[in-house]
Amino acid sequence: MLDRGARQNYIGSADPRDREDLILSYLPLVKSLAGRLSIALPVSIDKSDLIGSGIIGLLEAYERYDPAKGVKFSSYATLRIRGAMIDEIRKVSLAPRSFFSRIRQIQDVSEELRQTLGREPTQDEIANRLGWPENAVEKVWAHYNLLAVTSLETLLFGEGGESAFTLKDMLSATQADPDQALIKEERRQLLAEALNELPEREQLLLSLYYYENLTQKKIARLMGISTVRVSQLHARAIRRLQERLGDRI
Repeated sequence: MLDRGARQNYIGSADPRDREDLILSYLPLVKSLAGRLSIALPVSIDKSDLIGSGIIGLLEAYERYDPAKGVKFSSYATLRIRGAMIDEIRKVSLAPRSFFSRIRQIQDVSEELRQTLGREPTQDEIANRLGWPENAVEKVWAHYNLLAVTSLETLLFGEGGESAFTLKDMLSATQADPDQALIKEERRQLLAEALNELPEREQLLLSLYYYENLTQKKIARLMGISTVRVSQLHARAIRRLQERLGDRI
């Protein structure tokens, strides 16, 4: 944990090496978090932009960190970094007014094509039927994924994220800090119950993504589906969890 003296030295120092050391030390974490958000990443944003936003979030975390609250800096920084990345994604996401009508169009056309083709339609087939550019379909699903994940995390942890862990932490095998163990265990049990109620296909996808840390493309290959279908299943699974947990928290 970074102590108060180190924080104050950083804030009051004009030496750029302090910033460089901080960024270099936490760059692997920033890159890891950027990779974890890949399933909700619109095609219009580059991963390097996401990493840049994460670095800004890291610096903001260092400036605002208060060790007196008893939370590890790495835990606090994770929230700030991820929040900065999500803010960056939101900047290029569809406006809410157009988003919900578009997601309904995609869902309707997907079901229509599924019945006609007897299989899952590809992203370009959906786009062609709608008369949209292919990346427009991917962008809508990415935004839907983002809304699904952030809304569930808000339900579990509140707007401020003061619990210092996220949905990814809850679904992964990572151990909680001792001072967070009880509340995390209670929520983990509720989440486990909700997970067991999901269809097996959605349970498998979440396991591959959160436990095995596989990318969207690798999951698509293993499950024999398209990457856009992975995005659809992920969003639907998260929405189901939100619905089930809504009455329990």
